[in-house]
Amino acid sequence: MFKKLALICCIFISPLLIFAQRGNAKTVLFLMPFFEDDYPQYSIYSINSASDIYNQQIFSMVSFWEGAMLALDEYENKDVPVHIIVKDITNDNQKLIEIMEDEKLMSSVNLIIGPFFAQQFEMAASYAKEYKIPIVNPFTSKSDIILNNEFVYKVVPSRYAQARYISKMITPSTNVILWTDKNPDDPQILAYKSSFTNQNVDYHEIIDNGNVNVKSALSPYKNNLVIPFFNSEASVIANLRALGIAEDLPATTFVIPQEWLEINELEVDYLEKLNVHFFSNYFIDSEADESIVFKTNFLEKYSTPPDIKYFSFQGYDITKYFIELMLNDFNPLNVSFHPVALSFDFQKSDNGGYENQSIFYLQLKDYKIQKAE
Repeated sequence: MFKKLALICCIFISPLLIFAQRGNAKTVLFLMPFFEDDYPQYSIYSINSASDIYNQQIFSMVSFWEGAMLALDEYENKDVPVHIIVKDITNDNQKLIEIMEDEKLMSSVNLIIGPFFAQQFEMAASYAKEYKIPIVNPFTSKSDIILNNEFVYKVVPSRYAQARYISKMITPSTNVILWTDKNPDDPQILAYKSSFTNQNVDYHEIIDNGNVNVKSALSPYKNNLVIPFFNSEASVIANLRALGIAEDLPATTFVIPQEWLEINELEVDYLEKLNVHFFSNYFIDSEADESIVFKTNFLEKYSTPPDIKYFSFQGYDITKYFIELMLNDFNPLNVSFHPVALSFDFQKSDNGGYENQSIFYLQLKDYKIQKAE
């Protein structure tokens, strides 16, 4: 933990960080939300564990930056001309404008990662378009940020990625059911409906008003695919428990929202019986070489294991991939890096930037989360 506190102090003492500047360098500008202005009011003595650090807003992106620095370490001892500049940008629009209007600085920048907050990113992206600098948004799910700006890269796939994936795996022998509650206008539900309509996929919609038994809609002669959506946690628990104890359930795959796995009252045995699948933007194969190496290096450097919830893996994967992309003149075909927890397949929109289309389709099997077969 003391290593981590020392790192945090270095972040706020040094708002401009530079690594590996050799010759005719390529330059990456990080616009990170470090909340530097709030740091003097924060008592370091209130921190008793690593989780205390991450749970404070001013430290919320520290682990992302830790992962990013592990990626940057890989360029320090190589003859790779990479120059890194880090600026603290949170909600100070004027500070961002001053940075982006520094023509001397921006004339040397080849890639921008951040800002992380919506309003600041929109402002920075407009400057990036003017300077013709690729700019990366690591976390937003909103697709409108790539509109009319060919220099924006959006890492998180849109809600349509799930629907497109499902549409491709459906066959005439699939009985598709959208199972919703009284509010069927959830954006994700609408994405499924739109995709199914565009792909001419037949589906049934069941709106659960408390008296509907979805089991009666399952076919014993087809492969059933049920995509449930409920607004209340109580409805999720009640419906999945009822199905979990049901007898003679036909062959069915339930594609549930990922967050349902975090509901403590949902017994894993029920989920296992229901052949639960789900989508995720991230997946870590704990036995893969790249995962083992990253976890080992992270723990050795920071004395804390990396955590996907605190963006350690995302910081590493995004930084490493986009530096490689930059060094290969933004030609993804020449990038050989294999991410630890993410997957990248950026597709250019007709009138704008690039959106990642790659998403993980996972399943709960043998009480473990794994890639779906």
